[in-house]
Amino acid sequence: MERFDLPPQGAEELRALLEYSGVDFRREGDRFRFFFASRGCRWQTVCQCRDDLVLVYGVHPARVTCPERALALCSELNGRVIRGSFFLQEERIVFRTSARLTERFDARERIASALEYNAAALSSHWEQLAAGAQGAGQFSLNPSAGQRPV
Repeated sequence: MERFDLPPQGAEELRALLEYSGVDFRREGDRFRFFFASRGCRWQTVCQCRDDLVLVYGVHPARVTCPERALALCSELNGRVIRGSFFLQEERIVFRTSARLTERFDARERIASALEYNAAALSSHWEQLAAGAQGAGQFSLNPSAGQRPV
């Protein structure tokens, strides 16, 4: 019998959610790796659990060849997203979201929400991220230039 008065453990809640959802994942201690697909796009997602905190990193597969352009794009997109942030890590553009787990009864729902938001941000800016990683394409610092916040 589960005790609901105990604080949630992110790694166990994430493991249970991924197994329930049928996700093929690899676990390395408190780190989980799996692939996500949405809108014809496919990328690696890495989750790092720290007690009651689950950090979700969506890694765009395009290798960054123009860091200045990619950083400018990350900055511009960070002005549009409501939760999370884009940044560069190991020649990739990464989008990070998180879930703070305060109670066990809604822990999996919070993790699922962080995963869904992460996927939505990556997939809705997919082409822009690919072009920005290569230093190509145009983007506007004007938030009303046809893109809505995710």
